[in-house]
Amino acid sequence: MSPPGRRMGDGQPRPGGPAGKRPGLRGRRGSPGGLPGGGGAPGAQRFLLGLCLQAGLWAASGSPAQVFNLSLSVDEGLPPDTLVGDIRAGLPAAQQQEGGGFFLSEDSDDSPLLDDFHVHADTGIIRTARRLDRERRDRYGFAAATLLGAVVQVEIRVNDVNDHSPRFPRDSLRLDVSELSPPGTAVRLPGAHDPDAGLFGTQGYTLLQPPAAPGDPAGPFFQLRYGTPGSSPPEPLDLVLLRRLDREAAAAHELHIEAWDGGRPPRTGHLRVELRVLDENDNPPVFERGEYRAAVREDAPPGAEVCRVRATDRDLGRNGLVRYSLRARQAPFAVEELSGVVRVRRPLDREAQAWHQLLVEARDGGAPPEVATVRLSVAVLDVNDNPPAIHLLLLTDGGAARVSEGAAPGDYVARVSVSDADGDPEPREVAPREPGAGPGGAGVSLSLEGGEGAFALRAGGSPGVFFLCVAGPLDREARDLYDLRLVATDAGSPPLSAEETLLLRVADLNDRPPVFGRERYVGSVSEAAAPGTAVLRVSATDADEAGTDHARLRYALVHLPGRCSPRGARAPGECAPAFAIDPESGVISTSRSLDREVQEAVELRVVAQDLGAPPLSATCLVSITVDDVNDNEPVFRRQVYNATLAEHAPVGHCFLQVNCVCAQFSFV
Repeated sequence: MSPPGRRMGDGQPRPGGPAGKRPGLRGRRGSPGGLPGGGGAPGAQRFLLGLCLQAGLWAASGSPAQVFNLSLSVDEGLPPDTLVGDIRAGLPAAQQQEGGGFFLSEDSDDSPLLDDFHVHADTGIIRTARRLDRERRDRYGFAAATLLGAVVQVEIRVNDVNDHSPRFPRDSLRLDVSELSPPGTAVRLPGAHDPDAGLFGTQGYTLLQPPAAPGDPAGPFFQLRYGTPGSSPPEPLDLVLLRRLDREAAAAHELHIEAWDGGRPPRTGHLRVELRVLDENDNPPVFERGEYRAAVREDAPPGAEVCRVRATDRDLGRNGLVRYSLRARQAPFAVEELSGVVRVRRPLDREAQAWHQLLVEARDGGAPPEVATVRLSVAVLDVNDNPPAIHLLLLTDGGAARVSEGAAPGDYVARVSVSDADGDPEPREVAPREPGAGPGGAGVSLSLEGGEGAFALRAGGSPGVFFLCVAGPLDREARDLYDLRLVATDAGSPPLSAEETLLLRVADLNDRPPVFGRERYVGSVSEAAAPGTAVLRVSATDADEAGTDHARLRYALVHLPGRCSPRGARAPGECAPAFAIDPESGVISTSRSLDREVQEAVELRVVAQDLGAPPLSATCLVSITVDDVNDNEPVFRRQVYNATLAEHAPVGHCFLQVNCVCAQFSFV
């Protein structure tokens, strides 16, 4: 008797076969190492046991067992219930018409075959149970046995379709290539992967060239090189340089690479390559001019600027950093290494040499460096050799450039003397002149600029001596800094002059009292407020110099005589000051408990005083109203009231009046 089993698709025990047929044997799923497409080992053992019993029946009937092979294929991605084939097609034509169904090597417990296919054990029809994915599983196998002893080994291959596009490991890639890389240089690129197989896998690559630049007949810079088309995948993939790069012409190149498969139409994937051209020292410095000409006065002091030469280098970084030098090291000139400014190195004498021919060299920072040279011709101009000199001696306290804003007109600030090494070849009588200007020290005159009426020059009695004095009132709050310019001019032809700048600060005096933002501040506070409750804040400013004691303020509170209600006062001191002020911030707060019934309004005076010597102050008034809360009970004026009433008093006759007093109100 056949062992019990389940038929694929119904899961119910199958009754015995028709009359004249042997009882049917339902198959179990086998293992992968057993029958084709197998499942677990116990299922394979049960299936083999069934076949052995069935073989015994066949042997008893004298019928030999037969094994047939059936290969089926189906495309991946087709919808569920797609017809795959018929198991009977694997039998000889004479047996295809026999009924009885099949015994299968697979059951529905845990079978990849039955997860993906519906196999009808009665008819032998195989259909897909869901969309297949060849990349997940590409073949299935199982065995089916008939009641007459024939065994069909079924293999189902999943055909690949072009349902995947080639894909690079990354969407974009950044590469660095030296601009001196020779043609033929290859840079390895990651290949594209296509899960499809064969012709549908990655077949090749295309470099999508950007439009050619106008006037550039040399063609593209790059091409692709990869393995033999048809290999899976065609690797390695290299980006090959066709001609030299020039960073100064194009610092970067953006390339787009397309990978394609063999489908019709082909599917593609793309990789964006940003190729940065690394700078090399391939450009020499270039001067802006072919030759430079300059002139300098013979009295130019060492360090005086003669001219500026400039060279540019198209390279980057150190390769483009230009440094300057002079070939003639004995020349009385020097050039600044980085700026290219040519300066006087030592005193000049036109009478000794009127022209100087220099060769300026520009050298970049490459290794080895690129060098360029240019000629510089310098003419020495004949001038009055010695300009006047100004000597300044401050007469203020401590010798600082500072004068008090309280200084009176005529107070001395500094002693100024002028001199000229050239001297005065023809001394002459000094004529009367206006204060602030006049000859002195071998015919040198001195003038003052920037005083604007606050300062002036006065002659000191001796030639070339002047005094800088206060000429008008000073107010630091209006102006705290004077930029005075002393100009000395000699009597030469042409005249020479010298300048001296004096930044003179006006020192602060405590001459500005504090100023409140308002004349009167108004506020209110509940009589239930706890001591220390902030009521309002007063604020004053001082125009004196910020950060000094002249501008630092302290606040104090003056209590004005208050209006105290004697009816509400219950204890001495209830009309005493009830508010205090923070001396730093000006915040007014309560200093004790309040009682509106004792005092419903408070008038205060706030004094703001700076820390100057002597101090200056200002005041403002503060009005504070105490808001009422219901904190008092009514009180009868007497504890007992007695009254006499005549027995014939009419209705409505008033015979007694009682009084009730509350701190808030009065009742009768």
